[in-house]
Amino acid sequence: MKYFVTGATGYIGEHLVSSLISDGHEVIALCRSKKKVDMLPPETRIFYGDMMDKSALEQGMRGCDFVFHLAAYAKVWARNPGLFYDLNVRGTNLVLSAARNIGVKRVVVVSTGGVYGPSFDDIVDETYVRKIDFNNEYEGSKALSESWIKDFVVEGMDIVIVSPTRVYGPHLHGEPESVTLMIKKYVKDGWRFIPGPAAKIGNYVFVSDVVEGMRKAMDIGKMGRTYILGGENYSYKDFFILLSKVTGIKRRMIQIPIFISYLFAWFQLFLAKIFGTDPLITPKWVAKAKYHWAVSSKRAEEELGYEITGLEDGLRKTVEELNR
Repeated sequence: MKYFVTGATGYIGEHLVSSLISDGHEVIALCRSKKKVDMLPPETRIFYGDMMDKSALEQGMRGCDFVFHLAAYAKVWARNPGLFYDLNVRGTNLVLSAARNIGVKRVVVVSTGGVYGPSFDDIVDETYVRKIDFNNEYEGSKALSESWIKDFVVEGMDIVIVSPTRVYGPHLHGEPESVTLMIKKYVKDGWRFIPGPAAKIGNYVFVSDVVEGMRKAMDIGKMGRTYILGGENYSYKDFFILLSKVTGIKRRMIQIPIFISYLFAWFQLFLAKIFGTDPLITPKWVAKAKYHWAVSSKRAEEELGYEITGLEDGLRKTVEELNR
């Protein structure tokens, strides 16, 4: 099969491209510059273009059977908040329009489990109705994008949405994502801070599970369906207890009070606005720590045969890779 992949040089994208190529598929990766193309397997066909250029997208997709759309603006902050809308909503619309014009058989779009909001009385699944406003521009733009995607489906286009939760696991190149970075700092740099209320629950999914879930969604997912690709639900406290068990590293962890996190985030935002640097965190992202984020992947398990790597096993594999 021949696949067109946007966001191929991102954390999940690299794993996806490697998985497809290892199984003998042909992959065309959309890239904006030559800076990151060396991260991809040498068998990858590189197509230089911009996601916001519909004609370039059509040219790159020509002859492809399927499209994986992973590209997104997923940073915690943008000097121009409109970037979230431009890239995550308009950009996705352009990708889908190009795929429709070319006659691609199916598109799998990667969204985020964050669009459903925090869990209150129930564990979140695909039928859950969000109970609070969006915490940040990223989640809001992804939710808006999903509503537009449904319009394409109504018009007859075969699209499946997948929504990963907190992804962790070995990284192939560059800096790891936030959860893996936290694991790395614990193992290598003496990290001892719990980045939120210790009792608050999050859902942690191993990166290989996400890739397999995406591929199964492409192969057997139902048209117009959304599948949460999650892992196991753990509180911050239990996460670090398990990490200590896996690594054999025992540290007295320090919980950062939420008001301290807010002060740090406001200071980071101040520096960003003055000096143009990217903040490590913003107040809108700190606000997420006030809630539980427990989810269920039952639909993906039942309809896709999605399998979850237990957090202990996933942490062990991640740590083994970090120690190589």
